Amino acid sequence: MSLKPKSAAARAVATAQPSIALAPGETSAIGFERLAVRLPSGVPLVSADALRIKTGERVLVSGPSGAGKSTLFRALAGVWPFGAGTISVPKGARLMILPQRPYFPIAPLAEAVAYPGEPGSYDATQVAELVAAVGLPDLAARIDEEAHWNRILSLGEQQRLGLARAILHAPDYLLLDEATASLDEPAEAALYDLLERRLARATIVSIGHRATLAAFHGRRLDLAREGDHYALREVSLAPAE
Repeated sequence: MSLKPKSAAARAVATAQPSIALAPGETSAIGFERLAVRLPSGVPLVSADALRIKTGERVLVSGPSGAGKSTLFRALAGVWPFGAGTISVPKGARLMILPQRPYFPIAPLAEAVAYPGEPGSYDATQVAELVAAVGLPDLAARIDEEAHWNRILSLGEQQRLGLARAILHAPDYLLLDEATASLDEPAEAALYDLLERRLARATIVSIGHRATLAAFHGRRLDLAREGDHYALREVSLAPAE
């Protein structure tokens, strides 16, 4: 479910300077080799080298606001080419990024949750069950209703629906970019438990700042200042700042 750069300007800049190479990996792990993520202007943001994220891991990525965590996710998904080095992804692996504010098209709720899947590609009953499972039973009864869901739902409700979407699509790698930040801690814990049960085989990588997130991950990577950029490094699993 990764996207390619859409604008001609972005493609032109990417081809005018060294670009991040996405390579099909031979192992069941995501790998970063001499990765240097930059702004289109060439300003350095994030580096990572000789790091692996194995299949089935639960990894927490932490670091200061503005350090480039979201941009790192975009590079991993193939939508941010600016920089150099290599990201390897297992052949045929399906990746999904779930942002803090997920997008929902103006459509019947079942189709909005299933996006970017084609209309009718998922059974409405299955979608309704997932909507209820993420804590929105009243919305589950409105599965055929068409609306501008981004306008009428709170951000917390949108984030719950985003997680329903992730479970529905069942990606191999799920990248959660502060995807539960608008929920309280008990709700967040319940949803991570749901992900653990419904996506047991998926690799889940989360960006987050709450100390409580450490309990749902077995490994932590931190972005630490290194000269003019931030470097991604392994740290002991302790509450994130």
